[in-house]
Amino acid sequence: MPMDALAPLASLSTLPRLAPLAPNESSAAAPAAGGTSGSGFGTLLNNILDGNRQANAAADAAVQDLATGEAQDLHTVSLAIAQAEVSFRLILELRNRLSDALQEVTRMQV
Repeated sequence: MPMDALAPLASLSTLPRLAPLAPNESSAAAPAAGGTSGSGFGTLLNNILDGNRQANAAADAAVQDLATGEAQDLHTVSLAIAQAEVSFRLILELRNRLSDALQEVTRMQV
């Protein structure tokens, strides 16, 4: 293998390095290892539900603006509705997974 084939890779060293990941708010608020309060999971669920409420409110406002003629861009309205739908599907899938997990736990023999 000729060494000239590796020459284009030398330009990769000039790329800026990525910053290390910072912990998100939900993991920062989580109790230390071994904690039993469970506030991290509850906080995560509350954040997801709040996001869904905001997405639904934005979709409702966008539809109302479209109905009253204030919205000029149909694409923005469609995007707001799609975001609300994706948010709802996320919550629905979380509910289904939690329900499945609960059923698995109830089937466990003690």
